[in-house]
Amino acid sequence: MKKVKDFMCSDVLFVRPNNSVFDVAKVFSKNNISGAPVVEDGRVIGVISISDIVKFMGIKLADGSVIAHEPQSLSMIFLNLIKMGKEFVDFKKDLERISNTEIKHMMSKEVVAIGPNADLFEAANIMEKSDVNRLPVINDGRLVGIIARADLIRALID
Repeated sequence: MKKVKDFMCSDVLFVRPNNSVFDVAKVFSKNNISGAPVVEDGRVIGVISISDIVKFMGIKLADGSVIAHEPQSLSMIFLNLIKMGKEFVDFKKDLERISNTEIKHMMSKEVVAIGPNADLFEAANIMEKSDVNRLPVINDGRLVGIIARADLIRALID
């Protein structure tokens, strides 16, 4: 039976809870990833993903800013910028304020994780049931790796 430890990435990119959204977005973009564990004192305390950031931005920007209509996708928010005219200055201030927000305010605090000795079927089942794209791999309370859906696909062809 194939195990998580055989297909996980043990060189895990992680972020800290006091990192800003801007810093995390740079890490995601530079490394072409869509999420990462949030680690404090060697322990996983949350997970942050692009969808968490987009959801947070949509809520915060709709909380009394220039786009206080219905929740929108990030793409629609930026398309509306064209229509805003002078309100763009207010939007820019809101965006700057949000970009300095620490990710501990938007991360998912319910960490769905797996152990290194679990089999890949269990990892796939947990990802499917929890609707997550990656699982931190934790051993004795410490982050030892991460396994993503792409790793499960790789396991199929190995």
